[in-house]
Amino acid sequence: MIKIQIKSIFGNVLFEYEKESNTIKQTVLEAIKSGADLSGADLIGADLRFADLSGANLSYANLSDANLRFADLIGANLSGADLIGANLSDAKTDKRYIQISCIGSAKRMTTYCFDDDIIWCGCFKGTLESFEQKVKETHSDNEQYLKEYLGFINYLKDLK
Repeated sequence: MIKIQIKSIFGNVLFEYEKESNTIKQTVLEAIKSGADLSGADLIGADLRFADLSGANLSYANLSDANLRFADLIGANLSGADLIGANLSDAKTDKRYIQISCIGSAKRMTTYCFDDDIIWCGCFKGTLESFEQKVKETHSDNEQYLKEYLGFINYLKDLK
């Protein structure tokens, strides 16, 4: 039997599930099915492809580098969630998200939520306006990174 625990970012156990040949995905789905509150859950790098996470409370969950491709996130509470590096391609959501990869100094994934005006890029999380200010401060001496980030920011503004 494999026991998997979902812990909060503070280390306390939010949910545990034991099953032969268990996976993180099975544990998360079982937690949601049983009504467990996964707010603040630490799900770094979890493979949640095709998972039905609709209605799940994932507020302030650490979903960095999680694979949420094709996941059903309609009605899921992702407010305050860490989505840095998360793969949201083809995920079903009731909010508009856009992602771009391989721009800027670290070439990592950058995610923007139009409905909440929140952008995640590396350790930065904030509004599009505050991100633009930070980019101009941080990359004023690097024309290439400044051009990449400002190009993306202007693209987002055009799509609003």
